[in-house]
Amino acid sequence: MTLDRDITTLARRIRHASGDAIAFRQARLTAAHELGGLPVHTMEPSERVPLRVQYTGESEAAAGSAITGDTHGLGLDHCTDEQRAFRALLALALFNGNVYTGPTARWNYSVVASYDPVMSPRRDRLVMVAERAPENVATRLLASEGAAPFGVPGLRHEASYTCHGERSLCLRHLPTGALLTITGDPQGCRRGRKRSLVPLHSYLTVHHGLTSHERRALAAVPPLSTDATMLLAGLVSRYNLVDRRGRWATSLSWDPLGRPGVEGRREADVMRRGAVRRLWGAGDSWTYRWSGCPAPYDLATALTHREVGIKGAALTRHGDAYRVTLGTASLDLRDGEG
Repeated sequence: MTLDRDITTLARRIRHASGDAIAFRQARLTAAHELGGLPVHTMEPSERVPLRVQYTGESEAAAGSAITGDTHGLGLDHCTDEQRAFRALLALALFNGNVYTGPTARWNYSVVASYDPVMSPRRDRLVMVAERAPENVATRLLASEGAAPFGVPGLRHEASYTCHGERSLCLRHLPTGALLTITGDPQGCRRGRKRSLVPLHSYLTVHHGLTSHERRALAAVPPLSTDATMLLAGLVSRYNLVDRRGRWATSLSWDPLGRPGVEGRREADVMRRGAVRRLWGAGDSWTYRWSGCPAPYDLATALTHREVGIKGAALTRHGDAYRVTLGTASLDLRDGEG
């Protein structure tokens, strides 16, 4: 692998520059840290927490809630089967936008990106930190009583509470049983005071069963293979990452690194109408095609990165697409509206 060769070459230079005073093992660790190739699986949880924070932008408290002694890697993909299935479905809401055909056309999709939420994936829930307006984000994903049918099918309000003075909403997805917390608390607080089962708005709650519209919407979603589910769920977990070395970023609304070439992707048409995004496929084969941010290479790199990528995922160039493969599944990442 190229990265392994680069790490070995730099380690030799570091050791040579020290007059062989630095052991090769330590020199290699230093090189890996500099090149973004740390052996995360060998690190203690206390070392993994600050590393995860550098990529996700979480608070240390939030990241610390996600990484324990049995957590795999940085914990972005270490979750229950229920969580993984829900995140894959949520990807179809977050990564489809300005596409007015298809089963996900009324889910309210990628408009959530404008709130710049920080994803804090945990084993048993997904926490979305939206400091500016957690209630507004919830309205984009939840259906309301008597309103036109939209929102993620089966997502329901379970409880609202405050933590560190900030409002939080606990949502449950009925088909999978998975939990999603949307919070204004940067600590990603899981519990809070003044807990209320009554939502601020007329959201559908856990006491409302699936509607006929939701059943049809869920039935229209193509089947996902196990490996494809992991890839789509991985998109959600890497929703707003920034490379700690400043080489790539995955934000959908802007480039946090301020790179001229990437900022140029926000053409006047994208700024005026919003980016067009379409994530669709079936079984093992999926394609994500979009205009605007991020650059396809950035997203492909995040999914396959040595430190923060999906374990076992590989990156290849396939025509005009970057193809991410995992087992038998593939996800093509392409420029343009398609």
